[in-house]
Amino acid sequence: MAVNFSGGLKVGGVEHHHPLTSEEIRFILEIFKKCNFTGDDMENLIIVTMKLQEEYNRVLKKEQQTK
Repeated sequence: MAVNFSGGLKVGGVEHHHPLTSEEIRFILEIFKKCNFTGDDMENLIIVTMKLQEEYNRVLKKEQQTK
């Protein structure tokens, strides 16, 4: 079981932190915006994009707090 703490999480006693910066997440979102997705891909794209936007907001907030 993982427990959130200070912007990271602990798995099996090992601390892990988010591997991407807000700039890297924003870059991925920009790629999604420029691609032409159709059909079944659209549903997955929407789900992934929404999750990335949420993560972007969390990471950006953490980055701003630590600067």
